[in-house]
Amino acid sequence: MKKQLLTVMLSFGAQSVFATDAATGPNSVYIQQVGSSNTLTLEQVGGTNKVGGVTNTTSTAVDSTGITTLTPADPSSSNYGTITGSSNTLTMTQHGNANSAQYNIQGGHNAYTSSVTGNSNQTSLTVGDQNNASNNYNTVNETVIGNTNLILTNIIGSHNTSTTSLTGNNNQVTEKVTTSSATVENTVSGDENVFNIQQTDAAGANGHMLVMNTSGNYNSITTQQQGTNDTTVNIQTTGSNNTITVRTSSAAIASPVSAISR
Repeated sequence: MKKQLLTVMLSFGAQSVFATDAATGPNSVYIQQVGSSNTLTLEQVGGTNKVGGVTNTTSTAVDSTGITTLTPADPSSSNYGTITGSSNTLTMTQHGNANSAQYNIQGGHNAYTSSVTGNSNQTSLTVGDQNNASNNYNTVNETVIGNTNLILTNIIGSHNTSTTSLTGNNNQVTEKVTTSSATVENTVSGDENVFNIQQTDAAGANGHMLVMNTSGNYNSITTQQQGTNDTTVNIQTTGSNNTITVRTSSAAIASPVSAISR
């Protein structure tokens, strides 16, 4: 049986929406877009892929080894992916089976591109705060290739840039960016890697910057960039079972976290 559920609410501006299902479903797509000059393109190929489900409770649990389990809320006709604001561009492509994507973008001038290839991958994105609709100039570009990868991204602020590229299986990226000026670039090739990324506080004129390039398996990297000064962290690792913790701040680190050995 082949089944696809597509619910779209669009108002103001020009939008394009594509949803394709080339395998046994159901595939669920629920989108609510309110604003102007938004462009949305979405394609799903495979069975039981889901997009949306941010307005109901989504639970996360972290075990003693630092592995996060995400249980997303199911998308429905009353539980959309949602976009609120103007001049937003969203492009999302999923291939494979049982992939799940959630998003909640608010404000103007945001661009979000996500491409998922493989099975049982999960992405959950939040850009902006519901109480502040002017979280502008955010650009997020996430690419997942492989199976059972997890990307959790939380961005609140303005002119943030986040780029994540995963190639492999069972990788996990948790990203919390609440500073108003930040750049995150994270490229991963391998399996069973865990990354915890944090950028907070005011930083300086240029903001916090993080560049990571990881090749290998069972690596664990935790970075915390805080304070009122610009901080730059550049990490390149080759090999397996590396455990790295980096903390930078103009003051004592608040709530310090250490990487957990894989």
